[in-house]
Amino acid sequence: MTLREEASFTLKQVPESKLSELVHYMRFLCECPINLGEAKKPRGKPRNLAGALKGKIRVADDFEEGFALIPESEYQALKEAAGVRDVELQEAVV
Repeated sequence: MTLREEASFTLKQVPESKLSELVHYMRFLCECPINLGEAKKPRGKPRNLAGALKGKIRVADDFEEGFALIPESEYQALKEAAGVRDVELQEAVV
């Protein structure tokens, strides 16, 4: 049995209540520019992106000065919310 014959046989078994949905879906498949049945094959070998931006990102020299603009109470609240302790913060700076 060909695929078209199988589709015709199955169509005869669809209840009347589902026919409008089926016709709507069939029209969608006929008009759809994308082939939904086939997955796209990956092109070539996947690239390893680890370190791809090395040397392209830099931190401004005055980055730390921005923290002075935040009131101490808000700064402490931010550190607590992030779960950062003074010891960890000092180690990160060093």
